Amino acid sequence: MNFLESQREAFHARVIILEGDGISSAIDLLKAEHDVSVADDPSHRGMVISINGLENSDPQFWRYAVERNKIPKPASEIVPGEGEQIIWWYGETPNPPSHIQ
Repeated sequence: MNFLESQREAFHARVIILEGDGISSAIDLLKAEHDVSVADDPSHRGMVISINGLENSDPQFWRYAVERNKIPKPASEIVPGEGEQIIWWYGETPNPPSHIQ
């Protein structure tokens, strides 16, 4: 594997793009295709703590947006409309990656 391929793999491990179906919550859509761990302690209940083995660390962690809008609620409470784009990204950046359409 060359350097560019390894960089691309690292990027793809940190960004997940899904499409809403109008029925399932954002977390259920994620769990359908990925290995997801969610916090169950009272202060962080519902927060995604790892996806596919990539765990939150300080200051990097998993965040999500629907149609490029950050949602200040647990993903279990949000049901994206049919065809709406859900972006999950890992890192320090508070906004979704700008190069994703």
